[in-house]
Amino acid sequence: MSLPRSLSRPLAVILYAAFVGVLLASYISPLQGILTGRSEVSRLEQNLANTRDHNDHQRRLVADLQTPAGIERAARERYGMIRPGEKVYIVER
Repeated sequence: MSLPRSLSRPLAVILYAAFVGVLLASYISPLQGILTGRSEVSRLEQNLANTRDHNDHQRRLVADLQTPAGIERAARERYGMIRPGEKVYIVER
């Protein structure tokens, strides 16, 4: 039993369109994942750049604290230490 030729052509077009629709619908979820992943990559790259900057700053700080001048500066700035005989004046703003 076969369909008349006048019905087989539109039915083939409908079936083809349905197949293409199902195929396109199956790509929506993976495409959303790809787009989300791309935005995540740019955010993570920025985070990595910030972390590298922070690490570079910390390395410079460690190197500075390994010198007598750096140790003295840190003692004065962070702990308010002074040398014997020095006078400290505090200026309030």
